[in-house]
Amino acid sequence: MFALSAVLTALLLLEVVPSALAALARFGPGVERLDSLTRLGLREGRHRWVPPAAGLLHTACAVLLLIGIWHPGYGVLGAALEVLYFGWVLARQLAAGDRGRPLFAYALFTGWSALVLLVAALRH
Repeated sequence: MFALSAVLTALLLLEVVPSALAALARFGPGVERLDSLTRLGLREGRHRWVPPAAGLLHTACAVLLLIGIWHPGYGVLGAALEVLYFGWVLARQLAAGDRGRPLFAYALFTGWSALVLLVAALRH
């Protein structure tokens, strides 16, 4: 179960870490992508707090997920927060009328986070 947890966590971190860095640095393409998904008006300067907050959340989750490889309780918390974040983005997409292919990425990230959560919970 340890190996499964480590592999699933590492794969999730391949999405979380670049997202954290892009959000914290307010990297233009990353902010544009987040804005196109959430329709918050980030490109127009509205809700300026969202990218750094998302970056801090992803950074905290990455640390919790890494620690969670050896201490599953932390993995449960990190994965649960990622499920909430990715689920929030997915819900924003659905509310904006997105259907089909545009939902794939965040549905995948939400599901992957839920899988990491499940394995960490089983190990806890």
